[in-house]
Amino acid sequence: MSNAKTKGELSATCKTFLMEWYAQDREQIHSKYIMKGNLVEIDLIDFMAEQIGLGMAEKNEVTVHNEWMVGTCDVITNHLIVDVKAAWSRKTLQQQAIDGMNPDYEWQGRGYMALYERPTFIVFHGLMNTPEEANYDGEVVYDDLPDNERWVAYQVQRDATIEQQIIQRVIQCREWLEEYDKKIVATLGKIH
Repeated sequence: MSNAKTKGELSATCKTFLMEWYAQDREQIHSKYIMKGNLVEIDLIDFMAEQIGLGMAEKNEVTVHNEWMVGTCDVITNHLIVDVKAAWSRKTLQQQAIDGMNPDYEWQGRGYMALYERPTFIVFHGLMNTPEEANYDGEVVYDDLPDNERWVAYQVQRDATIEQQIIQRVIQCREWLEEYDKKIVATLGKIH
């Protein structure tokens, strides 16, 4: 039996995520990288707004959902959704510039555009100072770098065809979960 995924089949990673979601067993991930992102988020939003010409921007706190998706983007304007990502170091920012847009962020942005009904999504990677509490009591300062060496951003336009593909994948996940639930209910708490 082959482990190869046939076209249209859910990936092993997707199935693992669905099993964890079903079991309500998702672990909270803690790391210095996530801590830095949380600590510098507001400053990064201000930096992003200045760099891409928004002037000022506020952190969005409104979560939206529809029948297929749920999400809370970082910044919303009349025509644009922006999500900010804090680079850990100069090296990680430069690698992000070489690697291009992370496909996971693209899909996240497509969901946001559908949910907030906006035509454009930008993921903005910025290099902010690393607070000492995120780095074993050692602050790392990047303020001395020119602004243009401290960020890279990628833009995606809304596409209704791709949104329909997302909806079809959600339907497929729900069908898989329905079958998985039947197997669990039929098996747990019984002698076999």
